[in-house]
Amino acid sequence: MTSSSSTAAFTPPSTAPTSTLSFQGLWLFSARRDGLLLLVPLALTGLAWMLSLLMGPVSGTVNRMAIWTAQYILGNGTHVVLTFLLFAVHRDVLTAEPRQPRLVLLGSLGMLAVGGLMFSLYYVDARGYAIVVGVLFNVFGLHHTFSQCKGFWSLHLLRGHQAGLSAPLPFERRLQQVFVPLMLTLVLVRFFFVAETELPGDTPYLDIHQGTPLPHGALAVLLAVWLGYFLLLFRAVLRSGTASGPKVLYLFTVALGTGLSLMAPAWGNVLLPALHGLEYYLLTARMLEPREGDPPSRLGRAFIWPAMVLSMLPLVALGVVHLVVSGPVVGTVSAAAADLKSHMVLRGLTTLSLAVVLAHYFADALIYRFRIPSIRRVMLRRLGFAS
Repeated sequence: MTSSSSTAAFTPPSTAPTSTLSFQGLWLFSARRDGLLLLVPLALTGLAWMLSLLMGPVSGTVNRMAIWTAQYILGNGTHVVLTFLLFAVHRDVLTAEPRQPRLVLLGSLGMLAVGGLMFSLYYVDARGYAIVVGVLFNVFGLHHTFSQCKGFWSLHLLRGHQAGLSAPLPFERRLQQVFVPLMLTLVLVRFFFVAETELPGDTPYLDIHQGTPLPHGALAVLLAVWLGYFLLLFRAVLRSGTASGPKVLYLFTVALGTGLSLMAPAWGNVLLPALHGLEYYLLTARMLEPREGDPPSRLGRAFIWPAMVLSMLPLVALGVVHLVVSGPVVGTVSAAAADLKSHMVLRGLTTLSLAVVLAHYFADALIYRFRIPSIRRVMLRRLGFAS
């Protein structure tokens, strides 16, 4: 989900602002669902980290399994098909803007062509393929993740406005506008250009044979910028008057996720993806719900989550195959697994899944353009925010 640059207008209340938090009626989904959205990624990351400390030399296995869980169970890598499930069930999302169906179709076909090129590149230059995939999906993936965080932030602002809370300070809105480019820059610099540890000769977290352009000491600068940003943000949020408690909890979790990505990228790569996948689960489930005035749908409320799970099962199955191939549990790869890994069918399915991910990025960039009135009206109605 991407955010809107034209969130509903806010009218400041006549009462003097007070630094209090309010929760009643301000959850985006429900107290239980909003709570689980934040607690599950935090619990997965925290428990896996503690287990890795106990396991010592094989702690990397725990981290890889936690990353796999965030990708394939909590949805960071599997939610991409839910966009197209939404199109199939509620065509108003696809047709909210006249040119949108054609753009989505052309963009999706273009992403399939990109997938075909990547498939071919693997057999021409496997190292080049790894570099392209590493750069492409980390840059676009992180941008997509942070854009969705900004979108959730906007939904919290809208919920607060509808509940009659104090208007956010203009400074909070300015900080919101720079959130995506600033956090994207900080995390990408950390991932690609800063040595992961202080050990001599250590490489960046995402090592695509670029060397180590920046020493580990550069991390202090990145953390100073991160800390300054969130101190200013929470100061602005809490000075606006009665603030939304759910919004503060959400922004605090986002702050932890970005900070952890800077301090310990391997664990930030668990927390942020898990949060992103669960966010999309909740968004899609909400938008799949029938609304008053919808045409008859074969997908009733009771079948929403089963339909979501069924649509994602092929990607989950592919993830299980890759889990077996990489052998993170036993630490080795059998001859049969090695043959499977190099098999053209598996490589083709993997590349096709990457093309679906790119198509999902493209489609989401279109359907969440809230600055366009017709799209804004349709999407807020599907999300249950229509006034």
